Parts: sequence; structure tokens; C-alpha cells
Amino acid sequence: MQIEVSRERRLFLSTGPAGRREVWFALAAVLVSGLLFLAALPVATMQLAAMPAFIPAYESALVICDLITAVLLFGQFNFLRTRALFALASGYLFTAFIAFAHALTFPGVFSSTGWLGAGTQTTAWLYMFWHGGFPLFVIAYALLKENGSEGIRMSGAIGLLRGGAGLAILAGVVAVLAVVSGLTVMATVGEKLLPVLVLDGRFTPALYLVVWAFWLLSLLALVILWFRGPHNVLDLWLMVVMCAWLFDIALSAGFNGGRYDVGWYGGRMYGLLAASSLLIVLLVETGMHYARLAQLSAELSVANDALKQLSLHDGLTGLPNRRFFDTYLAAQIGAARRYQRRLALVLCDIDSFKPYNDHYGHQAGDECLKEVAAALRSCCRRPGDMAARYGGEEFALILPDTDLNGAARIAEAARDAVAELRIPHAHSLVAPYVSISGGVAILLATSDAEQLITAADQTLFLAKKSGRNRMVSVPAEAA
Repeated sequence: MQIEVSRERRLFLSTGPAGRREVWFALAAVLVSGLLFLAALPVATMQLAAMPAFIPAYESALVICDLITAVLLFGQFNFLRTRALFALASGYLFTAFIAFAHALTFPGVFSSTGWLGAGTQTTAWLYMFWHGGFPLFVIAYALLKENGSEGIRMSGAIGLLRGGAGLAILAGVVAVLAVVSGLTVMATVGEKLLPVLVLDGRFTPALYLVVWAFWLLSLLALVILWFRGPHNVLDLWLMVVMCAWLFDIALSAGFNGGRYDVGWYGGRMYGLLAASSLLIVLLVETGMHYARLAQLSAELSVANDALKQLSLHDGLTGLPNRRFFDTYLAAQIGAARRYQRRLALVLCDIDSFKPYNDHYGHQAGDECLKEVAAALRSCCRRPGDMAARYGGEEFALILPDTDLNGAARIAEAARDAVAELRIPHAHSLVAPYVSISGGVAILLATSDAEQLITAADQTLFLAKKSGRNRMVSVPAEAA
């Protein structure tokens, strides 16, 4: 069971080992981000037009991206049950909630001072709580992550999981919401107790002190994540996220001078990159899972068809087996009753087959059964006719819409087809070649499947009693 669970876990790209291609993609993303950061750095303090509408548009995108990312991570947590994924999913939920609060309190967006009773320092402190809180969740993820190649172990699940993953997720959502609500109250009601970070739209020295402290915290999260190897795909792209996070803080609050300058706008572009990069990876992963699921579904359908074929057909001769024979005969009897049609049954077996097996060996006996089966199948020329292996060296022919005379002719054709094989049989009492004997019976108005089989078996007994190598067809009453 543990092996099966491990195989299923490897299906997740976010827990699979990072390959060379993923590493190169991640490095390319970091290099491009770094070059853009260096290009923007010399003009970071250049003032641009103030566009308050930028905030709700930008942070709406952030909230949506972070919420979707949190949902996808919680979905993986629901299956993998790891503390690390729980912490990271909670971190993305934290950024979504606090970004929403930040947008509501931003001055000049929904009101001149912002909603929720915001003051002049509220949004600045919410930004600090936001950018200082997420690295803590990343650190928690890195420390809780297992060092094995799969990066997960059921035994490491938190105790709350005993009540179910759904309960754990609900508790996480409530806890994150409570934390964000507390920080929002601190930044609004307790604003006057906090240092002044923004004065007349410009950043104060206190802001730079707090910013660089949180920047170092983000760098610490990146370093811890780097040293907590081996890395899986999720680790790799989370490091890309943290690099974008560092560029975001440095450009929008470290090297610029205030709101609505080049650094301020540019840093928020890095924030959008940080929010969307892991989401894109998870969405690609989801698409690959759907593709894999479709492939597995197709393979399962083929396997089911093969299993059905094996369950209803004889493995040696390829003819329908006894189970299929019983089902098909019952269906044909029902159709004959419903549409007032005739139905005939032929039971036949190979004459002196045991001496043949004893003399020529079981391998030759198997070959003989296969050749006889092919000959009988060739006599079933209509779509409804069916040749089946009844058991051992016994075969049956189900002949819908066939009267006694027609069934007798098909039975004789089957006997001739086997004779034409000219399979040598030195110990046969009736011919130098393999031959068959058979009995024919038709469905009567009052008979059922068992009675029809009994009638055909009785006529087969008459064929054997009469000297074998013949087909006997007499009405069931006479039998």
C-alpha cells in the first residue's frame, strides 16, 4: 500500500525532483528579472503620474492569483497530507487576504483616506506586514519539508489531520483570516502607536529600516529554501518567487523615493511576477494531470476490453467460453420467444481425444483443439451464429433462426470441416484422422436452456452410441 501511495505522489510535479530543463527555465526567469531590475535601478526615483486606479487593478490580479495558488496547494495538501504544503498554501492565502485589505485602505482609491478607518500610515504598514509575513510561511515550508526525494511523508502530517484534511484546511483559513484581521486592526486602530513610514507621499528613514529588515528576512527564506535540498519542482519555482519578492521590496520600497515613481510601479510588476509564476507552474501541472488522466482512461478502457475478452473467451482456442455460452444462449432463447423464431443447438466433441492426448502429447492435443475450434468457427457464417468451447474437448454451436434440418446441415458441414483437416489419429476407433461426433436439438415451445442443452447432449450420446464420427439430429421428444 505504501508503494502505491508513493507512486501516486510522484505524479505531482510539485513534489517530483527538479530536472535539468526545470532548472534552466528557473535560472532564465531569475536572470531576466535581475537584468530588468538593474535596468530600472538608475531611474527608480523618477516620479511618474499618480494613478490611484492602478492599485485596485493590480491588487485584484494579485488576490486572484494568490487565491487560485492557495486552492491548488490546498488541493495537493488534501492528497499528500504534509505540513510543508499546508504552511505554503496558508502563506499564499495570507498574501491574498492582506493584499485585499491593503487595496481597501489605500488612500485615494475608494476614498481620500481609504476604507476600514485607515490612517496615513495604514497602507504602508500593511505592505510591511504583507512582505514580512510571507517569508515566514516560506521558512516554515522549508523547515517542515522532508529531505527525501519525494519530499513528503504521511507520518509527518500534523495532528489536526486526524480529523480530516478538510477540517485542517478550514482551520487554516480561519487562522489566516484572524491573523490578517489582527494586523489590519493594528495598522488602523493602532496606527498612532507605530512609527511613521510615509510623510506627504515620501518615504521616511524608518520605512527604509523596516524595509531592509524584511528584505533580509526574505533573503533568509531564500537561503533556507536553497539549503533544504534536494529540491523538487515546487522548491525551484518558489525560489524564483522569492527572488522576484526581493526585487519587489528593493525596487518599490528600498531604492525609490516614494509612491508613484518608477521603482514603486516597477516593484509592483515584480509582485505580480511573484504571484503568477508559481501559479503558472501549478496550472501547467494541472493540465498535464488532465492529459495523463485522459491517457490513463484510454489505457484503462483498452485493458477493460482485454479483460472482458479474456473473461468471456477460452484462452487456448479463442472461442467463447462456457460463461459466454450460457449468457448468449439465454439471450437467444429470450429473442426466440419474443419474436417467435427458431433456435438450434449443436453439441459435439472430438472422438477418442484421450487416446490422442496420451499418444501424441498434450502439446499436440492443444494444437488439435485449436484447429478443430477454427474449423467449427468457419461454419458459423451468419452474424448470430456462435461456436463456443463447452468444456474439455466438447464444443457447441448456437444457431439462431435455424430449424432442425438447417441445423443438421450445418452440423454435417462442421464434421466435414474437421475431417478435411486430416489430423492423423492412429488410435482412433472410427477413422485414421481426427473426427467429431455431435448431436442437434431445437428449442421447443416449453423448453428452457437447460432442457435444450439436455436434448442436444442426448443426441450427442446417440451419435457416440451409433459408432461416432457422425451427427445425429432427432426431435427432443424422440430423444
